[in-house]
Formats: sequence, C-alpha cells, structure tokens
Amino acid sequence: MRAVRSALAALVAAVLLTVSAMAPAVAAPAAVRAVRGGPEVTAIEVAPGVRLRAEVHAPAGPGPHPLVVMPAPFPYPAAHQDPAAGRLAAAGYDVVGYRPRGLPGSGGAFGMAGPRDVADASAVISWALARTPADARRVGLYGTAYGAGIGLLAASEDRRVRAVAALGGWVDLLDGLYGGGTRRRAHPLFRAAARPGAVRPDPEVRRALREYAEHPDPTPAFRSFARARSPITHLDRLNAHAPAVLLAHTWSATVESPNRNGRYFSRLRTAKRLEYRRDDHATEAPPASAERWFDRHLRGRPGGPGTEPPVFLEARGRPPGHPGEHYDDLWATASANHVPPLEPRTGPDPVIHTGPDRGPHADAPSPGHGTAALWWTSPDPRPRRLRGIPALRTRVTPSAAEGTLVARLYDLAPTGTATLVTHAPYSFAHRAPGTPFEASFDLFATVYDLPAGHRLALVVTGTDPLYVARNPPGATLALHSAATGLALPVR
Repeated sequence: MRAVRSALAALVAAVLLTVSAMAPAVAAPAAVRAVRGGPEVTAIEVAPGVRLRAEVHAPAGPGPHPLVVMPAPFPYPAAHQDPAAGRLAAAGYDVVGYRPRGLPGSGGAFGMAGPRDVADASAVISWALARTPADARRVGLYGTAYGAGIGLLAASEDRRVRAVAALGGWVDLLDGLYGGGTRRRAHPLFRAAARPGAVRPDPEVRRALREYAEHPDPTPAFRSFARARSPITHLDRLNAHAPAVLLAHTWSATVESPNRNGRYFSRLRTAKRLEYRRDDHATEAPPASAERWFDRHLRGRPGGPGTEPPVFLEARGRPPGHPGEHYDDLWATASANHVPPLEPRTGPDPVIHTGPDRGPHADAPSPGHGTAALWWTSPDPRPRRLRGIPALRTRVTPSAAEGTLVARLYDLAPTGTATLVTHAPYSFAHRAPGTPFEASFDLFATVYDLPAGHRLALVVTGTDPLYVARNPPGATLALHSAATGLALPVR
C-alpha cells in the first residue's frame, strides 16, 4: 500500500508542478454576437476577467425559440457535441455550447463542477436570453460526461431550466470515487484532472487530488468537496424546481455504478427517464434521445419519451439491434430471486494471495496461481434473464487488518468463452487478523440474458486495475465456500 500511495502521490505532485507553470492564456474574440446559420465561435464573460469559449448555433426564423445550453465534456474533442447542436438548431432551437472554466480555450481554473461552474451555466443562460431570440420559459441543459454533471447541478440552482438531458454523467461523486470502500484508479474526472495539460485545476481541486492520493478513506474535507459536486446532494432543490430529467448511461461506464443512479432516479419527483445501453461511458447514449426529450418538454410535441414507461434498458448478452425493454422503475425489473448452488473449483476454503491481476475484462475466469478463488454453477437447462442487483455473501479470514476483494460474475459458455456480466469491489479495515468475518455486498446492477446451457462463474480476487487495493504486501484472504452464495434477481 505504501508503494501505491507513493506512486499516486508522485503522479499528483508532478501534475501540480506542471499546471502551476501553465499560463491561463485564452483566445477571446473581440466581439460577442450571435448570427444566423452558425456556429459562431465567440466568448462569454461570466465573471470579471473570465471568458468562456462558446459556439452559437442559430435556427432560421425570427423566434422566439426554445434554448438549449450545452456545457462541453472533457477529455473529448471540442467538436464532440457539434453534430447534436447542429441538429437541434436545424429543428428550431437556439443552441449555445460552451467550454467550462479551466478547459482549453476558456479562462479561469478548473473547479470540477464546483459552485463557480454551476454559476457559469446560469450566466451563459442569461447571456443567451439577452442576445438571441430565445424563450425564457423554454430553457434546457444538455451535457455529456462532465457537461452532464454540470447540467444536473445547474438545474438544481436555476429555476429557468425546464428540461435536462444528462448523458453519461454522475450523481454521487463520493460513491464514484470511493464506492465499496475502495478508491478508483480510472474515474474519468480525476484521471483527466491529473493529466498534465488537460485542465488548469483550482486550489480546491489540487487539494482534493492530493487527499485522494494519500488517504484510502475519504477525509472530512474530501467528503465536503465531493458532496458539493454531487447532484444527489441537491436533489430536494431539483425536485422543487421540477425540470424534466433524462439520464442516459451505459452498463460498462466507470463514472458511477448503476445502483447509485437507480436510487437517485427513484427519488426524482418530476418528469423523468432513465436509459441504460451497451458499451462504455457516453459513447452509445444516443443524442436522439435528448432531442426527443427536448421536443416533448420544451416544444410540447406529443409522443416519444414521456409516453413510454420511464426506464429503458438494453440487455447485454443479446445480439446488437435487439429491442430494449421498458419498466416503471429500475428496481421493478426482477420478479424473483434465483440462488444457484455454487461448486468450488479452487477448494472448499481457497486462499487468495493478493497480487497483480488482469482486471475485470479478463477473457476467462481463471484462478491463476492462487491469486483468485473460483466457483461455478451447473449448466442451466433454460435461459435466465438477470435483471437487477446481484448480492454476494461470503466469509473471509484475512491475514491483515485491512484488505480488498473484487468479485466478478461471468457468463461461461460450453466452449469455455467467458463474458463479464458484472463485478464490484469490497474493502474492509480494522479487522482482527486471522479471525473470520461475514462479508455481504451488492454487485453492480445488470440486465443480462444468460443462454440455456451456460454456467455462471464467480471469481474473487484481491486486486484489479480499476481499483486501489488495500491489501498489504504478502497479505492473504481465505474464503469459505460453505458460506459463499449468490442471490440473483431474475425475470
């Protein structure tokens, strides 16, 4: 653990030295104006001395038009949202896309969706309403990834926002960074913020990067930092403002678990829709969903999202192009619990020697020289439709007071091909070495169709490239097969 902490600390130190030497140069056009037929590249002054690069896409006709403001994502290219913005403008929307502070082309320092970034979104709305023929009663926010988080936060503060489309964003930054008691290595926000030249972090973000590198558990200051930037903290205010909210995600996203997103969605008390699709992050969340959402809630057009049940899910384990499924709630997808018998493949009480591992997307569930424990089910004579959150229980005897388990569930075909179904980390601390304890935790929610004749394989390891494990060097984790079981939600 000391080696891991030292490596993380060294990375953050190098980043901070790099960013402190960077000049906050911003290319700002001399004039600020909107034109028909855009996009027009311009700059918007949101605070004294702080200008944000913006692109204005203007529709034909005199207006008034509905307005869509688009905070840009990162580290995607600047033009990532241009196709969607162009389609919205062609459909009759005034569209203003902008790059948040600290991103290339904009002034100020990167606040990781902090209070200044939220205030900037409102300032851009005000700028657009003053300089375009936009209708102040029909304002939407559209964001992907980083822009999605800013959009949800800004809608919680600004009553003028009547619709939000958040593609691939987050709702709970603390859960995304420390869920399961385990730090993430690959959270896109922190990964991009720690890359030299990507952004210019403000002092608060720099402190958070340092704390994250040095502490396996979140400090009180880090908790405060994360909560301020988490839409779930401001949910009551969002419900009071009652904008229509679209959340779109993919099953393999590393920003946050669908478990937390589902809880947030269940607590929304407004017009809402949740989509989960295949592949990673926001790459497959279709802009068409956002465009249909705005057409319904900003233009009053019938049909589309809002007339269907509010949860749309694409099942994994099916061929591309298979139609998705609609439900009233993410937790209404299962109708029963299936508890399959598990056959131990690495002995009744396998001992995991913590060490390097190939990660959750390994091609096959292999115990690999004592670095993993393996159980599997008998081949299932009928197909199983897994829908919801699998729960794992086991008994652990650790050799050290703290440690990490990573559980992975695979679809194991008769040919031996393995496909990851879901996974989750679990970390513990302050345990008595050599004394067993019960560990029960949820895996990440999934929608997966297991074909007839396939097995489920459960692999438990002590390390994973996605996570910062808490196992000391040379530590072991003994698992007890008799106390290990899975509860699978099925439909």
